[in-house]
Amino acid sequence: MSTRHKLSMLAGMTSVALLPLAATAPAAAQTTPDLQKLQDEIKVLQQQIQDLQSQVNNAQATADDLKKTGGPSNKDHPGYWKIPGTETWMTVAGHIKLDAIYDRKQSVGPQTDFSAIPMDGAPGTDRTGNFQANAKQSYLYIETHTPTPYGDLMSHLSTDFYLSTQGNTNISNSYAMRLRNAYATLGEWTFGQDWTAFQDTAAGPNALDFNGPAGQVFIRQPQLRWTHVVKGEGNEQNQFIVSLENPTGDYFSPAGLYNGNTTNVDQDGQTADPGGCSVGRVTPCQNGPSQLARVPDVIGRWENDNDYGHVSVQALARNIAVNTGVIGVPTDQQVKTDKWGYGIGVSSVLNMNYFSPTLGNDQVYFSFQGGPGIGRYLQDLLFNGAILNDNTHQLDLMTSMGGFISYEHFWPGDAWESNIIYGWEKTDLKDVDQLVADGAQLTKESQSVHLNLIWHPVPNTSFGIETSWGRREVGGFIPPGQQDHGEMERYQFTGVYNF
Repeated sequence: MSTRHKLSMLAGMTSVALLPLAATAPAAAQTTPDLQKLQDEIKVLQQQIQDLQSQVNNAQATADDLKKTGGPSNKDHPGYWKIPGTETWMTVAGHIKLDAIYDRKQSVGPQTDFSAIPMDGAPGTDRTGNFQANAKQSYLYIETHTPTPYGDLMSHLSTDFYLSTQGNTNISNSYAMRLRNAYATLGEWTFGQDWTAFQDTAAGPNALDFNGPAGQVFIRQPQLRWTHVVKGEGNEQNQFIVSLENPTGDYFSPAGLYNGNTTNVDQDGQTADPGGCSVGRVTPCQNGPSQLARVPDVIGRWENDNDYGHVSVQALARNIAVNTGVIGVPTDQQVKTDKWGYGIGVSSVLNMNYFSPTLGNDQVYFSFQGGPGIGRYLQDLLFNGAILNDNTHQLDLMTSMGGFISYEHFWPGDAWESNIIYGWEKTDLKDVDQLVADGAQLTKESQSVHLNLIWHPVPNTSFGIETSWGRREVGGFIPPGQQDHGEMERYQFTGVYNF
């Protein structure tokens, strides 16, 4: 017998018990002076009936929640369940994603890595046409909320399978998990690994490709962040953010000039290889044991949200340092130098129906950022923060800038949408003569275009097709027979289920 049924029976029996009292009340009023006492007792019993009915209603609501969710419900966090014996609410969610990709020219990998586009005429560029499929972008996260005297304590841990060095496409297509985000927030403070505060995640364009357009900021890193929210009138909200984040000095040495001390370690605590540098995308090498990080990157941001959409302005200051030490290092290879770089950016999402109701749910996304030493904060300009001059042994900051603009259009019925995205980035290269002399090259400019059509047939499920084009131009040494530019052309099908 259900709890509701038992309590309803009890309330009914109590009501029946009151009937004789109600029937005898007039007679009692004529024969006894205790009428007032009898009326008081009736009121008490009536209140007890109301309390019992309230318990019936609450019991039924709890039973409904248990039936639907398997546990208690939390109106502030729908879809979460309570961990037994605690005050913590938890959920597990993510998505399954398939990417099927065809490159008309040479493949640049499972995502459009514009910094990896080979130059026309380079060995292998005559090998055209490549198909690949993977589910590596499938994503899983755990999130919790716990009430505390200081407010809600939220934690988030997420992982996917991208960039794994494990796996065998011949047999299992297995890939190891990697850490994406791992952070907690209490009140105005966030600590752990999250997207950099210099990246406006709200202004990210809807591309099927994992990397998205050239010119965007795309970094996750450990940080300590303070966020202060100020409510305005109506739907307006302002946020003020200050963040101290993990630094990495992305400089490039044309001559591969490092200390050569194989017992020295880089900032990650890894012992240097005998060549004194680590493997990277650009020959001879980029970062090595001489790279030091003395202070965290400092980032500040202001953002405003209102009916028109969203706008954000962010600023960055970072120190890039090289220090070979002197013990065991030849005199002509000893380097100790550092430079402060900085960058500023602005990004926005515009709700087009705010400006014209006929545009429905269409949105415009854009982002632009740049500055001397901004380097790795622009996705495809890694190692373009500074160049280590062969002659002076000093760092020369390189000024980079980039951005994108995207238009998202929803077709009638909102089950279909299209996105067109243009991205661009450029670096003012320094010491190009040294790049030429040392047989090295760096990306000077990249452009990209993405165009897609996405279908949402049922909730949480999407299928889409996308074509993308990219062009990369380099500066420095150009081998005989090669061009200073290269292009890519890609076609992609994607299926996503969110859970």
